[in-house]
Amino acid sequence: MTRRRTPTGDLPAGYRPLALLADGRRLETWDAWDEARGTRCVVKLLRADRRHDPRVRQAVLLEGHLATTLAHPHLVRGYDVLHDPPAVVLQTLRGATLSALVEEEPLGLSDVAQLGCQLASVLGYLHRHDWLHLDLKPDNVVVDHGLAVLIDLSLAGRPGRGRPGAGTRGYLAPEQATGRGLSPATDVWGLGMTLIDALARTAPYGDEATWESRRRWPLVHRRMPRTPDGVDELPEEVREVLTACVNLDPSARPLLGQVRSALEPLCSPAPAVDDVRASLAARR
Repeated sequence: MTRRRTPTGDLPAGYRPLALLADGRRLETWDAWDEARGTRCVVKLLRADRRHDPRVRQAVLLEGHLATTLAHPHLVRGYDVLHDPPAVVLQTLRGATLSALVEEEPLGLSDVAQLGCQLASVLGYLHRHDWLHLDLKPDNVVVDHGLAVLIDLSLAGRPGRGRPGAGTRGYLAPEQATGRGLSPATDVWGLGMTLIDALARTAPYGDEATWESRRRWPLVHRRMPRTPDGVDELPEEVREVLTACVNLDPSARPLLGQVRSALEPLCSPAPAVDDVRASLAARR
């Protein structure tokens, strides 16, 4: 049995470790202090025992490149990408992960609609830059007072082919099992899975859903698909669009714009400009 190396917190110069947030197979994730910026940050550091692997090293540097060059209100902001040792420096986010929020209780329809519109917005931004996220799940969404931020670009890739099986069990799309035919529809699957999970606290294909990776179609699922509790009570248009998002056939999934069109009428309306002015005037 191979023993795991104890994290050492050997962060690059200028970054002081405060607490270990996660210790994965490839990365150590640290809550750290950025001496140059005078603020807390998150440092994703490539483990010392993986730095000889060029594929893993390149993946970390790619994540850093994307985080520091792409900018969107609902995408985690990157401060720096470092090469020696390979590390990504990210903003510290307030709030909680969507998975932590849903663990307490499912979200209401209006909140989920708002969440879906925000995630569709940032996914559309990535897609327009020819990138796919490929790991959308409640653990990778941080929510703070209604603002959703998509995190973790470690599996991001181009449309087309990818590493077979790359993704998270229970959330990866069937085409991710084979690593063929990756497209914006693959992220639509992740969006649908995430929103259904937020509404019903269950996944349509089971929490441990896996797909056979042998090159044949249709893919065979270990469990029969099931309808999550609570989804039947949703408005018909919303139920239909979320069910379509997790269709086994990528070509049958809706476009992000269609998802937004179905969800936007259910979002809590923003206060009108005149209402905001009246409220400010009343405080004077």
